Amino acid sequence: MEIAWIDGKPATRDEALRVAGDLFAKARQPFICGLRTDVSGLRAALALARQAGAIVDHGASSSIYGLISAARDAGAFLAAPAEMRRRADRVLIVGDDAGRVGADVLKLLAETKPDLGVETRKSGRRFLALSRQAVAIDPGSDISHLDCASKDVVDVLGMVRAKLAGRRVAEGPVGAGAVETLAAFLGEAGFAAIVFSPAEFGEIGTEMILGLAGDLNDMARVSTLPVVEWPDAMGAALVATWTSGFPLRVSFGRGAAEHDAQLYSTERQLSDEGEADLVVLVDALAGETSAVSGFARPTIVIADDPAGPSAAKVVFKVAAAGRDHDGVLYEPRFGSFVGVTGKNQSGLPTAAETLDALAGTLGGTAAEAA
Repeated sequence: MEIAWIDGKPATRDEALRVAGDLFAKARQPFICGLRTDVSGLRAALALARQAGAIVDHGASSSIYGLISAARDAGAFLAAPAEMRRRADRVLIVGDDAGRVGADVLKLLAETKPDLGVETRKSGRRFLALSRQAVAIDPGSDISHLDCASKDVVDVLGMVRAKLAGRRVAEGPVGAGAVETLAAFLGEAGFAAIVFSPAEFGEIGTEMILGLAGDLNDMARVSTLPVVEWPDAMGAALVATWTSGFPLRVSFGRGAAEHDAQLYSTERQLSDEGEADLVVLVDALAGETSAVSGFARPTIVIADDPAGPSAAKVVFKVAAAGRDHDGVLYEPRFGSFVGVTGKNQSGLPTAAETLDALAGTLGGTAAEAA
């Protein structure tokens, strides 16, 4: 089986490692991205970045950065779906993307009833969608819909916050009656969950949603359930935080970890403005391929399904974490990491092993740099 390519031509793994090492030696600013791998692969990628003085970011970090920035600046009440399925008696679905991105979460909530807490058990579970598009969940669920364009949601929630604080509010985009309905729905909750997609609202909108949850916790119990299209991006952010102190978009160019959410983003580094002159793309999870594409710079690809290996300078075929080998992966249902048994056990090198081998070409190992 061919597991390595150089300039699109099959090569031995050792030959590919040697060429990859030469690319690192010539590079002034390596950039390690994609980061679709398990915890071991993420730690190895960050350790390689530290050793090589590289910038590191997840290919889909833009989908979670609104949440990260808002939570870091203003704090957040966050919960896992597995907890809310037992506690929440009121579920507010905010925006059009929540029903699509969070379909599995809503299905979990629709198929269960709260069984913790006297108040929540007594009232059952009700849903209210604040969106333009109707949300499709279990037909037997108690769900209401308030029509609101995505661009107006933040203003409406600001009005709800004002109403709950006892202030007067104007008609606004949905009318005073709808604001009253929202305030009453949340105010009567024994435990409310607010489901939303941070990518739809960005940092400012996400901060408004988190602020609403904070206000409500003065009078009730409320948590938010952010749903993201690329859950492994959240896992990568958590690993980066406990490893480097920062949630991705980190540079080790001057030794110590430095964070800049704009300067070190994937979008900028892969644009004409970016400093990166060598790209290492890690894409070793089963399912959808990385959001990163295009190889305008010399690129090393580490992937479980390296389609079109001729597009990159060096390509390594590796096992997919959780499918071809055991791994620890981020599981959004629990908001944490779980061990996943690989049912295929292909025997291919893992992403972590390949990244560690790359570190070895630089005069060390990723484990030593960690």
